[in-house]
Amino acid sequence: MATHVRIDPTLLDELLALYEEVMWLAARPKVTPSMARAWYTHVVAGRFRLRIRHFSGKVSHAAASDPLAVLRLEHYSRIQTKLTALVGAHRKAKRPKPEEFIRMILECEKVHIVTFAENYDAMRAGGDCRKAGIRLLSWHSIPRERRQVLWSRMLRSKVANAGEFSLHAEPRAAHAKR
Repeated sequence: MATHVRIDPTLLDELLALYEEVMWLAARPKVTPSMARAWYTHVVAGRFRLRIRHFSGKVSHAAASDPLAVLRLEHYSRIQTKLTALVGAHRKAKRPKPEEFIRMILECEKVHIVTFAENYDAMRAGGDCRKAGIRLLSWHSIPRERRQVLWSRMLRSKVANAGEFSLHAEPRAAHAKR
């Protein structure tokens, strides 16, 4: 498979099986591509997230500054829209292309931390944070105490690379500079 991410053979087998499930659903009468795609995004994504969902290192200013905000992991690559279109194209072509499906899932399972409202603003703006008026901050520009809260609430047990953003992963010298 042509992708820049090395995939564990077991995960690859599971993603191939997922593709077969989604396409089987898509071939059923009265099942739209959106309904078939939802099998992944709304039913089984949880069993994959700790292996393929990655945090970008970006947090919206609103999410970083409002301790009472309802937060979301925003799929800025528009996973639902792109996968729905892909499933529709594969169904129409009647030619399986599981590697394309897997590549798209891996590319789209990247997330920022935003507020609930910003998540919908980003959706309406097609994933363009600037167009949606969302100002993104680098993880390390956020105060340490807030990063700890964000890590605990939004990253731990929700993204594959959470350990990279844990305060425990930071070198001691970095703490002294803050």
